[in-house]
Amino acid sequence: MTDFHYFEAPTDTSAGTLNPVFELLDFPIAMGGADDIVLTGPVPDQPMVDGRVVTDPRLVKALSKPVELDRAEVLDRSAKLAGVLRAMGISGTENERVIIAEDVPPVSRALSILGALRIGVGVDVRSAAADTASSATSSSVEASSAQSGDDELTTVFVHTIDAAPIESGRASVKAIRSQFEGVGITVSGETANIDQAMRDSRVEPAAVVALLPDRALIVTDETSLDARSSLDWLSQELLPEA
Repeated sequence: MTDFHYFEAPTDTSAGTLNPVFELLDFPIAMGGADDIVLTGPVPDQPMVDGRVVTDPRLVKALSKPVELDRAEVLDRSAKLAGVLRAMGISGTENERVIIAEDVPPVSRALSILGALRIGVGVDVRSAAADTASSATSSSVEASSAQSGDDELTTVFVHTIDAAPIESGRASVKAIRSQFEGVGITVSGETANIDQAMRDSRVEPAAVVALLPDRALIVTDETSLDARSSLDWLSQELLPEA
C-alpha cells in the first residue's frame, strides 16, 4: 500500500503534504469503508455493557469475546485520543514523542499510535525506550532526554494505571468503551486517566494534520520511518485487516 492522497500535491519545487493515518482511516471511510473491521484485540478482562462492568456470570460468559473495532470506531477513538494530547499541551511538533509501556493492551497501543501520528507526534516503539520510561520517574525521563542533547524533547508516556473503569452517569444513555480502561498518560510529570479524558465532552477530536513526506514519525528497533514510509509499517503492524 504505497499510493497517497496528498493534501498538497507534489510539484517540482515542493514534496507535497500527506498523512498515513488519513490513508488508513479517513479516506477509506469517505469511500464507504466505515463498517470494515480493521482492529481486533483479545477478550477483555472485564466485559462491559453501556460502560458498566458486567458481574453476572452468565453475561460474563456471553460477552467474553475478542474486541473488534470497525474503521469508524478506530477513527473516533484515535481522533479523540489526539484531542486528549492537544488538551495536555501536545501540539505536534518534531520535539515531541510518544512512548508506550509494554503492558498497555494491544488495542490501546494501536489507538495511541494512530492518535499521535494523526497530529504529527512521533512515536518511539523501541523496546528499550519503553523499558526506560517504565522504570523511571517522569522527572528522570526528562533528565535523560536533556542529557542526550535534546533538552527540548517532550516525552508523552502511555502506561497502565490502577483505576476502575469510568461508568456512565445515566442509565438511559448508551455508553461505549473508550478502549483505554486502566490506561493513563503522563506528560511533564502530570498523569491523566485516558478513559476519563476520552469521555470528557470538552475534549474535541483532532482533525488529521498534513505532514511533509520526510517528517520523522516512527522509531522501531530496526529503523526510523518518515510519514511516507510509515504507511506500510502501520498497515502491517497495527491494521493488518484494513
